Amino acid sequence: MKIGIIGLGLIGGSIAQSLKKANHIVNAYDKDINALKYAYENNYITKVYNDLNDFLENNNLVYLCLYPHDIIEFFKENKSFIKPGTVFIEVSGIKTALIKESEKLKLNDFDLIFSHPIAGKETSGVYNSDSSIFENSNYIVIDYPLNKKTNVDLTIKLAKDMKFGKISVVSMETHDDLLAYTSHLTHLISMALVNSYDEDINVLDFTGDSYKDLTRIAKNNSVLWTDIFMNNSEYILKRLDLFIEQLNLLKSEIENNDVVRLKNLLENANRLKKKY
Repeated sequence: MKIGIIGLGLIGGSIAQSLKKANHIVNAYDKDINALKYAYENNYITKVYNDLNDFLENNNLVYLCLYPHDIIEFFKENKSFIKPGTVFIEVSGIKTALIKESEKLKLNDFDLIFSHPIAGKETSGVYNSDSSIFENSNYIVIDYPLNKKTNVDLTIKLAKDMKFGKISVVSMETHDDLLAYTSHLTHLISMALVNSYDEDINVLDFTGDSYKDLTRIAKNNSVLWTDIFMNNSEYILKRLDLFIEQLNLLKSEIENNDVVRLKNLLENANRLKKKY
């Protein structure tokens, strides 16, 4: 199958690698000529497109691997050039705000599938792309009533071709709420933990695996994560409030020297971790 990719960053490059290994023809467009050259020389893609209009004319199935705000700008600038019937699969980390903004554009001549490969690394760019990050990872497809079932089924099939494990179809609200908890909040915690240390001592001389595990994702793409935090603020603030509530409970029991209640909180966390 011939598949186009717009945006050869970490995820776009990894999708290209993965689909190429699955014997698909993979074409790509990116504003960064060096990224295209690197992907072609490393056999991630079959053909390079330097002209976006040429790319859109010759690719009917396209992965849109852009930041959420760039997806909207892409359609604002190019929807008149897109052939009717083109299928786009976007792979960003937020859905509700993106879908509501896309609906204002009245993209009726083609199908935009909203999906999310839940995989990544603390590095960015095509130079760090790696198809193995998808293997047995989770993939989400949004249950959106305007999508054609055949195109949703195709998105799921391609996710399987990329060796994703669990593939879920959920509402945009469910996606954003759960990702606020499992991803967005964890990034905030990691960043806050790093930012909370301001002493003039090399902290790495005193760290073990727990600190390293918690702070790995503090090395972030600030443009991407600012976009995500701002566009999923409703669900993030909800989950952040619940998290702060639990931190305050732990703080209170430590301050009050309440061994019994503190032990109960720790045991409850242990029980829930084992359950899930």
